[in-house]
Amino acid sequence: MSADVTTAHHPASIGLCLSGGGFRASFYALGALRYIAEAGLFHRVIAISGVSGGSIAAAALGDRWEQFREAGGDGDGFVEQIDAPFRNTVTTTNVRNRWMLNSVAAVVPFTGGRGGAYARTLANCLYEHGRVADLPAHPEFIFTSTDLSKGRAFRVSPAYIGSHDYGYIEPTPTSVGLGTAVAASAAFPPSFTVVNLKTSRLAFPTAPPRTLSLVDGGVYDNLGLEWFQGWGEDAVRPVAAGKPDFIIVVNASGPLTVKDRSFGPLRAFSRDLSIQYQQSLNLRVRWNDERMAAERGTGVYMAIRSDPRSEALPLEVTAAALPSELVRPLALLRTDLDRFSADEAGLLSYHAYWTLHARLLQWKPKLALAAPAWRDYADLSPGDTERLRRSLELGSQRFFRGIRARLRQARAS
Repeated sequence: MSADVTTAHHPASIGLCLSGGGFRASFYALGALRYIAEAGLFHRVIAISGVSGGSIAAAALGDRWEQFREAGGDGDGFVEQIDAPFRNTVTTTNVRNRWMLNSVAAVVPFTGGRGGAYARTLANCLYEHGRVADLPAHPEFIFTSTDLSKGRAFRVSPAYIGSHDYGYIEPTPTSVGLGTAVAASAAFPPSFTVVNLKTSRLAFPTAPPRTLSLVDGGVYDNLGLEWFQGWGEDAVRPVAAGKPDFIIVVNASGPLTVKDRSFGPLRAFSRDLSIQYQQSLNLRVRWNDERMAAERGTGVYMAIRSDPRSEALPLEVTAAALPSELVRPLALLRTDLDRFSADEAGLLSYHAYWTLHARLLQWKPKLALAAPAWRDYADLSPGDTERLRRSLELGSQRFFRGIRARLRQARAS
């Protein structure tokens, strides 16, 4: 049911946008979701639009939604049923390495290649349900990928599947695996991974190619925001889709760092991709800023690069938020799918939790918690802050560079 009218008897409905950014984005999204659970707002959430790492987190929520509801649907229930199982897996298992091992066997025909191995790895490591259709219909869980044939978004949800180009249909119970939908949304280009989806059993209004080649949704829209844009007469939306009154955008995208070096062909290619991502993201952020300024009270935007301590907020917020020295290292953490440390996972989620609190106080105080309970990283000592900063800086290094950095640190100590 569409919720596009707000009255005194119908509180504002909420839509969530969970951005891309690998497990960095997943843990950042989990922090925002924890706040929403603690604030008792999930009964208002009608749609969750996920991209890449945001889709990984959204799927974790949908996968254990019933357990979460049975545990009370509050902050404690969220930590017990959603956050802890996901965190325990990612901080003890190197999902990336398992995927690489599975990819070796993927050279066998009909296994789906690297994309198929990726889907199976995510499904086996992170989720209990096998199919997207097994997730609850409410709220809507929308997993966005990029269709290479059209160059636009392709979306999978328990209630519908399709795109602006092909139209939307109700999926059959066995049509799309949960691992496949999430892998397609998180098939980031530098990994050279494509998820192929056969369409012979999907009767779209407009015929698509026999096989859709799907990659990371962030190629097209790294915020997952477009689903809530342009909801006009010409918009192609399934009947089951709901239009929220209030949108929370959770952006874990890091900054484009300055590189004081010359670029050869391979590095130039990687840098090209980074610049294109950043410019596409900046355009959507500016559009969203303009919308919120013109329609104040219709949403909040929070970014991993934001520092609540630098803003004019009550002392209890700035005292509980992370020290400013940790914000940039968090925003630069790797976007890989390897094992994250307990501190990396905790700091990312804690930062999102308090950033969302700060944003709601500024833009929609009626939705903010009166006394946020999570204070694990409040009042860090200067020594602990410096230790965590160094650890996060090591965590920003990718694979081989990270190994070399850790070896250097071990020799120095």
